[in-house]
Amino acid sequence: MCGTLPKRWVLTIMAMFGAMSLAFLRFNLSSAIVEMVDVGSQDFNDSAMGNSSDLQSEFTWDANQQGVALGSYFYGYSISQVFAAWCGRHFGRARVIGICSIVASILTIMIPVLLRIHFGVFIAARICIGALWGSFFTLMHGLFGVWSPVDERGKHLSIQMTGSVGLVWSAIWLLIIHESPNEHPRIHPDEKQLINTSIGEEVETDRTHNVEWVEILKSPRVWSIIVASFLEHMPTYLALLLPTYIENVFHLGVKESSFLSCIPLITRAVAYFTLGWIVDAIIAKGYRASTVRKAVYFTGNLLAAMALVALTRATTSVAATMLLFSLQEAASTVTATGIKASVIDMAPGFSGVIFAIMNSSGSLMGFITPQYAGILREANSAEPNKAWEVLFLTSAASYIVASIIFVVFGPSRVEPWAKKENAETDETEPLKP
Repeated sequence: MCGTLPKRWVLTIMAMFGAMSLAFLRFNLSSAIVEMVDVGSQDFNDSAMGNSSDLQSEFTWDANQQGVALGSYFYGYSISQVFAAWCGRHFGRARVIGICSIVASILTIMIPVLLRIHFGVFIAARICIGALWGSFFTLMHGLFGVWSPVDERGKHLSIQMTGSVGLVWSAIWLLIIHESPNEHPRIHPDEKQLINTSIGEEVETDRTHNVEWVEILKSPRVWSIIVASFLEHMPTYLALLLPTYIENVFHLGVKESSFLSCIPLITRAVAYFTLGWIVDAIIAKGYRASTVRKAVYFTGNLLAAMALVALTRATTSVAATMLLFSLQEAASTVTATGIKASVIDMAPGFSGVIFAIMNSSGSLMGFITPQYAGILREANSAEPNKAWEVLFLTSAASYIVASIIFVVFGPSRVEPWAKKENAETDETEPLKP
């Protein structure tokens, strides 16, 4: 279409590296905690921890404290979503993302010092980091709402989800990313026309419109994705516990557990990239977007649930465990091309706000899941495998219920309240590629 990389793909590539930075901040503690404390022990005392000068014995956190430490990031992440959407609409989404990432990166660099000051100070810092990075996916959804043609949304969202880094990324982001095609000084006219023709130029000016709060909050379709997102996030956050699970069940150290924990995440990244292109190709052939998204979402979540059920019987084989975890992670990538893409489909101009509400509900599982796991581990200290079995079965059930809710009640058309008053399209217009 033009001699240089289209600007909407520049946005997507930057979003991918931003998501990578966010993943580092979200999951780095999951591996580190294996060495920081004895995650396999349920009784944390001085004699059990050994020499206090050793890194492994430096922090005497019980199972509940470990759950709080792993989940603290998501306290801030879940409460900041709607406020981030408001800030993005008033001050510019690209600008807010860049500033928040700079502050979050500085706090992350300070974590080793804060850890040794007090457990509460460390928790407060993790909450702040989560709150600052809570803006990212919410505001990215808003940007994709004005940058991504309908039949490319699966690709853009999927690539975004695949992946000192935060500071470098923040500077580049603020230099090259712009709010919309019409505000970009170097975009090729052909690309601008392609985007505006696909999604409508009116979406670009959504920051000047009042949010239709009443219509959004009384919409059954909005609530269907809020509830489904909440439920599907329980198994999503099992990745936080994977290093602990490997150490607890197979008694492997931090090097082995960290390496093995990367395998499902790499599989997830590959699946994100592949599935997005496949779904967009199907939609581009003329199939109704909502039907494709619901079918893929249900199928993927069903496979992920089956993998979790099988995990309850794979406690003697590391290879089988990693295979099943990888299948669960790969299958769960349907969220990007399913429920997350449907948010943009149903209300492009308000996708950031709706995603903020949806992601806030889902992020609650970020601290519920680790703490629930901690409670189960303490309650089943005599049979540690029993705790993991209950956790996996509960997570599998969450997948199934979320899928049913989204398929039955999820969006199937552009919502009438999501259109401008002077829109010429019919209110019953279905989602189209």
